[in-house]
Amino acid sequence: MGANETVPIYHSFVDGCYLHQDAYNGAATLVSFHLVRYILFTLMLVVAGPFAYRLVAAFFDLERDFKSVVDHFDDVTNGLLYSYVVFTLGNYAHTFSWVTLVFYFVGLFCYCILVELPFMRVSLPGWRTWSTGAWVVNLTGVALVLVAAGFHIRWAYLAGILQWYLPLFVLATATVWSTMLVNRLQCYCIEKRPEGLGIERRTRRAALVLFTRRSAKTRRQCQAEQANQLQQLRERTEQYAMNAAAATPSSLQISNNANDAVNADFLEGIEARRSSSQGADDIAMGNANASSSLLNMPIEPGRQERIDSLTHEQKNELIEEKLRNLHYLNVQTNGPLPLYRYNLHLHHWQIFYILAFFTRFDEFASKMCAGVVLGICTQGYAAYGFDPMMNRKG
Repeated sequence: MGANETVPIYHSFVDGCYLHQDAYNGAATLVSFHLVRYILFTLMLVVAGPFAYRLVAAFFDLERDFKSVVDHFDDVTNGLLYSYVVFTLGNYAHTFSWVTLVFYFVGLFCYCILVELPFMRVSLPGWRTWSTGAWVVNLTGVALVLVAAGFHIRWAYLAGILQWYLPLFVLATATVWSTMLVNRLQCYCIEKRPEGLGIERRTRRAALVLFTRRSAKTRRQCQAEQANQLQQLRERTEQYAMNAAAATPSSLQISNNANDAVNADFLEGIEARRSSSQGADDIAMGNANASSSLLNMPIEPGRQERIDSLTHEQKNELIEEKLRNLHYLNVQTNGPLPLYRYNLHLHHWQIFYILAFFTRFDEFASKMCAGVVLGICTQGYAAYGFDPMMNRKG
């Protein structure tokens, strides 16, 4: 091997993005992965935890929702997605250990016992009706979270990542405050804009206006061509009349008969094309003395305007008729749009799932907090499923 040749560095597939030389054991690494630890983490979060909780809940008849095979399958598929995201972005490739595992089950079953207390059978949207005991327990929990947050902010400062640690926390909570904004926008649409935001309607309107202009342009071109043909026919007829003035009566009569036959055939073809684009009124006019009316009478201004294009009001009426019948699979013809009001319901599995991204430090207390928040999160979706943040009213 030459002196200038570089020795290739091979990383094992198991290590993946795992960084061994990080001074803070991956705390400053946004994305990290280790295959074996990911498998163990997923088995804990998706299989062992929910299965253990359902067994204990059935044994003691704890509060929970009934779940069919399909519901359990949905929980597994959703759990695989959520577990992968939090594992890679939460630095669990570096920090997942027996400490996290032990405190995971501590958090899972301690929270399970806590919510079985009679005064704790409450939900966040009904905070106005909480009892004193519920307020004490929940405020104590908030205080513990704030104390833990203080330690994690200090560790982020020591690791030199505070400048993005806090902004990323604000970004992670966007799932909460952005949902509130979307709910207010939904209420605005129901009250002020029953057709929705109208983005699709505006796009369709632009297409209809474009198509209407193109069809009108094509129609005007066809009508201009017919008018040109009629003008040429007038000129030829006038020229023939002038030349025939000096002819003998017998020859003039014969020529007139022949010319009338030719003109009649030509005019019938023109009238057939005009009647297909102008309606029944043009057909009636063409059937009554077509030769004299077309050769000698000018077209009225009002009728010429109808020939050139539709009026502005007619265009708008046509467009609005088509907009009232937009094709939606979930909307009946001429039926109302499915706009519903929603209640914002922040579930505890969502709160503690967000917190699980920020327990990323190689400290015993941080690993302990990671296990606790993951356990509480698991209790939420194991008992009730991955409920959405907004529930439809009624």
